[in-house]
Amino acid sequence: MKSHQLLKAPFQHGFLFSRPLVMYCFKTCHDSAWKHYIRFLKYRHEKLYEEALSEIDNAIKVCNSIAFRYFLLSEKLTVLGYMGKHEEGIKLYSHLRGRMRNVSPNLRSIFIGNLLNYCSMYLHNAFECLGRIKPEAHHLEKSSYAFILIGKARYMARTGNVKEAIESYEKALKILQEIPHPSGIIACLNDMAWYTKEKDPEKAKDMAEEALYWNGYFFDAPRFYALDTLFEVQRTTSDPAIVETARLIEIASEGLKDSASDLLKKDQRLFLRLNNSLYRNTKSLQRFLRRNTTSIKHLSEITGVARNRLSDILNGKTQKIRGETLRKIAKAFEKSNILSFPPPLLSEWVKLRIEENFSAALREIKTKRLEERQILFLSTYTALIDRKFLSRKERLKKAYTLLEDIESFADFMAKDHRTMEFVVSMVKAHPFVEGRKEAVKRALARMKRKRLERFVLRYIEMKESDRKLLDRFLRNYGRYDGVRFGIRLKGPEVVREFAKKYSLKVQPLFAAFWCEEDGRVRRRLERVLKHMVLN
Repeated sequence: MKSHQLLKAPFQHGFLFSRPLVMYCFKTCHDSAWKHYIRFLKYRHEKLYEEALSEIDNAIKVCNSIAFRYFLLSEKLTVLGYMGKHEEGIKLYSHLRGRMRNVSPNLRSIFIGNLLNYCSMYLHNAFECLGRIKPEAHHLEKSSYAFILIGKARYMARTGNVKEAIESYEKALKILQEIPHPSGIIACLNDMAWYTKEKDPEKAKDMAEEALYWNGYFFDAPRFYALDTLFEVQRTTSDPAIVETARLIEIASEGLKDSASDLLKKDQRLFLRLNNSLYRNTKSLQRFLRRNTTSIKHLSEITGVARNRLSDILNGKTQKIRGETLRKIAKAFEKSNILSFPPPLLSEWVKLRIEENFSAALREIKTKRLEERQILFLSTYTALIDRKFLSRKERLKKAYTLLEDIESFADFMAKDHRTMEFVVSMVKAHPFVEGRKEAVKRALARMKRKRLERFVLRYIEMKESDRKLLDRFLRNYGRYDGVRFGIRLKGPEVVREFAKKYSLKVQPLFAAFWCEEDGRVRRRLERVLKHMVLN
């Protein structure tokens, strides 16, 4: 194993994206210092700093290499900073500044990066730190340099110099995209969106959407800070797509209420249920109608709803209102800010929008070849977080089979708004889902027609929990296709058999296999792959 490659990967690509390499090395490495260091990386990423400090101290104790020990001390420095142990941290920083020559050339750029980060976070601003440590003289790692630029940008943004901050962010983003460093890319785009949202909200929206696209492409879990930024920008621009973002926040927050509680509280009106057809006549609905019309006669003329019915709604005599009535009202007011709609009206407006987009999506799907339709369908299904409405074997199989006849497919999918929305997502999904679609397409697009048919038949027959595991495996294949860690990963033979059966590359599949940290999940994945390669 090339040890410096393991060390460099978390710095070049970020710890989270380097996890398959870290997991593989943890299972195959027998050196105790390395074992402690890998545990340190995991704990530091999870913000369990006491445990991380204990592991790095153990690694330093058992380390036999002076060069590696100094590197480990620079890693310890990062945790001391996070823990607020500044007295110990400043002493260690001063000691390490004069020991750069003791660190091997392969690790020196990372060592310098750690010192620069500590200096800029806890001692001086980024400009002063660059004067104290000359990074160009030590061939600073690209990712470290990019994060120095981000540090500069944040400093400039905080001091009101947003224009120069954006220029620094753009330089950093270019470097991070070349590496790639996924977490850095997402953070860069998100920061730019946040700092430009007041002056140029439309540009900010584009950047926030791109941040979430790359979030979905590179990682399975959404970054809530990126969702928050997009939510705020969509609210500023009165973008109707905020409803989709709200739904994604709600779905992704299941089991993570503490992490997402602030987001969930932002605007409860936007967390809609689309299976209602009868609504309570609320005071907010009555106030909205009074505020937006001059008379019942005028309201009746623009909505097509009878005057006596409108009168009963406005004075509260009508307790329940049918969805059809609310649709007529919503359609009449759709040119106003729909975010001002009370929830019942907003729900029916969203349904109308889904139906319109459904028709447009079907027209586009109709122009595509069958194989393209199939890949669009599969990539959308595998990318969705919530798909209970389509997951039953018979229902899923029927929908997929009907792609051969678009008219029959349209009739089948038009039965409820969730399946209509699925068809819309086949053409254009939420940016986060669109990123996940693109990742899995890299796998599906390599499968020849017959192999794709075999894949689908076996895939549909599996239980939904196994499908989700295979979905994640294929998304991870797409994410690591083209990424070189400098170490050839190995794993169970069934991964090679799967690669051969479906014309996929072996190394990205092994990376996808080692993305699963839990050994029990990896063993279940092996069983799923065996099912997929059976003749």
